[in-house]
Amino acid sequence: MKKKILFMGLVLALLATACMPSQEQINQMVNSAQQTALAQVPTQNVDQIVQATFQALTAQAVASTPIPASSPAALSGSIAGKLSYPSSFIPSLAVVAYVAGGSPTDYYYVLTAENQGTYQLDDLPPGNYYVVAYVIGGGFAGGYSQMVPCGLSAECTDHSLIPVPVTGGEVTTSIDPGDWYAPEDAFPAYPLP
Repeated sequence: MKKKILFMGLVLALLATACMPSQEQINQMVNSAQQTALAQVPTQNVDQIVQATFQALTAQAVASTPIPASSPAALSGSIAGKLSYPSSFIPSLAVVAYVAGGSPTDYYYVLTAENQGTYQLDDLPPGNYYVVAYVIGGGFAGGYSQMVPCGLSAECTDHSLIPVPVTGGEVTTSIDPGDWYAPEDAFPAYPLP
C-alpha cells in the first residue's frame, strides 16, 4: 500500500511538473504580452502634432493682431444682456435691436433657444438702438424700457424704451429686455415673418 501511495504521489508530481511552464516559457509569455500591449498603444502622427501646433500659434497671432480702424469689424459693435420671461421657463425669443430714429424695418435680430439666459447682438453699426425681445411668432414682448432700471416693481409705470448707444469695437452690456408688463402697443409689432 505504501508503494501504491508513493507511486501515486510520484505520478501527481510528474503531472504537476509537466503542466507548469518553464521559466523560459514564462519569459516568452511576458515578452509576447508586452509586445501586444505596445502594439495597441496608439502613436501620434508627428505631422498631425506639427499641424496642430501651427494652427494654435496662428490662432494666437490672429487674436492678438489689432483690427485696423477702417475695417468693418472695428466699426461695428454689440449689445448683450440677460433674458427673462414671466414664467418658470424662458421660451425661444427673437431679440431685436431697432435703429433709433429709423423706420420699423431698420432692425437687427438674434434668435435664442428655449431657456437661454443671455443674448448678444453682433455686427451693429455705431448708433442708438431700442431692444425688444419677442416670443417667436409674436404676440408677447418684453423691452429694455425705463421700467427695467426702475426695478420692474408696481411703482414703475414708465414703459418707454431706452436708447442703447453702440460704439464700434465695443460690447454694450447689461441691456436686459425684461419689461414684459407693458401695454400691448408700447413696443413695435413683431417684425419677423
